[in-house]
Amino acid sequence: MDNQNFFLRNIRSALGLAAGCERRINQYPALFAAPDTGETVHRLRNRTAQEQEELVQLLQQNAKALGIHTHIAGSAGEAAAIVVELVRTRQPEFAHTKHIVQHDHPDIAALQLWKRFTREAVTVHTTFSSDRELREKTIASFIGITAPWIGVADSATVIQLTELGQPRSTSLVPSIHIALLQRDNLVADLGEAYVLLREKGYLDSFVFISGPSKTADIEAQMVHGAHGPREMHLIVLSPPARLHDPAESEPINQMDQPRRNEDIPS
Repeated sequence: MDNQNFFLRNIRSALGLAAGCERRINQYPALFAAPDTGETVHRLRNRTAQEQEELVQLLQQNAKALGIHTHIAGSAGEAAAIVVELVRTRQPEFAHTKHIVQHDHPDIAALQLWKRFTREAVTVHTTFSSDRELREKTIASFIGITAPWIGVADSATVIQLTELGQPRSTSLVPSIHIALLQRDNLVADLGEAYVLLREKGYLDSFVFISGPSKTADIEAQMVHGAHGPREMHLIVLSPPARLHDPAESEPINQMDQPRRNEDIPS
């Protein structure tokens, strides 16, 4: 407590305030005023298909510099084919069997990956919140698949919310992270992303991901995978543009389908 008071006294002294002076929020209306996001929201909801494609191109350019492999898919079938190829051509680092863990999300469920490895030793796990063995399944998996809520073009960042059935561990523990992003959910910059996060309201937690884990702490030598995935793939699902209903409460399209309640092995 003494340290806190000492700190606050220093601030008051620097501001030229008396020792017992208390500042109130209503004394600084401009500082605490809610930002006017109307223009940004209007821009997000009225972005043309051409503007969205330009953002995809910008995302690809910036992702390359960060070591992110980008793929463009015109349908769920094309996206699934990309994932299958990655699974078949990559080898686990710490095991001889191939396990995949995927978020409980409708966009990922639409890939129907569990149908594509019927003749291969590949097991697909889904992060159902009721699964008591999810931790062990995640640790055993060498690929984690997520569906980020937002993608940011100018920093090649995906923003992953932590929700039921969508834990952070899926994008952090496996050696390879595959993110499936709807083109509609791509924004220009962090300013637009923060507007959407503010509209979303209270969030338990979220993760900003800009490429695979990397560090150069030891002798300035770049090493990937030291604190997370060593490889990241971003699949942009870019079907014909979907119209957004201004009456919807969410400016970013979110599909809502019934959850499944079992794990599906190959």
